Amino acid sequence: MANVRFDTKQEEEIEYHSDKKSLNDFLWAHQPDPSLGYGDNTTGSNLYTVLKKFLNNKKASICGAQVFIAVKRYPDESDVSDIISQLRSNHVMVFIAVDSIPSGGSNSATLYEMSFQTNGYCVFASGRDLDYAFDNMIGQLDNPYQFLAQNFVVSGSGRIETPTFRTPLPPGYEESCSVVITVQNHTLDKLFVSMNYTFASTDGFYDFKFPGYQSFPLYGTAQAESLILNGSVSYKWTIDYHYNSDAPQIIQLRMYSDYYHDFLPLPVF
Repeated sequence: MANVRFDTKQEEEIEYHSDKKSLNDFLWAHQPDPSLGYGDNTTGSNLYTVLKKFLNNKKASICGAQVFIAVKRYPDESDVSDIISQLRSNHVMVFIAVDSIPSGGSNSATLYEMSFQTNGYCVFASGRDLDYAFDNMIGQLDNPYQFLAQNFVVSGSGRIETPTFRTPLPPGYEESCSVVITVQNHTLDKLFVSMNYTFASTDGFYDFKFPGYQSFPLYGTAQAESLILNGSVSYKWTIDYHYNSDAPQIIQLRMYSDYYHDFLPLPVF
């Protein structure tokens, strides 16, 4: 486990921890402090410089690591293919919560691309929605094994139907699995009109709908749930979408479990 604050005038060292308590104590003692920042709205984030240090560190293995990033200041880099390649070769998944109202920098597209190419996901939101979205993201640590990662390029209105699938749970076991869907690869705009989905078992006994009285809302560009699923049955995810444009949009589907699942294939890069 490791953590670091970036975009500070005095670059901070990455801190490595051997247990959750050490990490938690350090985070509480080193909370965000605007006075340590650059103090302008033009300087780009040094996120990629810090991330490179983590990827090349000699203190902890990075294979299979999960990286969670909260971003207020955007980077300026337009090409981070070298970092993406290193992340992919080490099975590192990157999850990023991006503030839709930046404090500086110019390029949020590379943030989405980095998460997309590593089977992570990126959410754009602001205010309380950003807080909730990041909380949902961090909550996936309770279900660290990804067993579904699908991406769809869509436009206008239509429907996505996943092939039927099973969770990694043993037959007869039930568990809360994390479910995430994202609807745009940038700050939510007026081209997005609506999205709803049904998550159902093929035996007809389970049927969860979004939106619904049991579901969480869309926070920015992402919606997340914890669904109690059974290892004995198959499921299908059906998504209906509506965009006010024929311009390409990206919908991402992600699922996570507490039961082991091997690394999934990555997108073509």
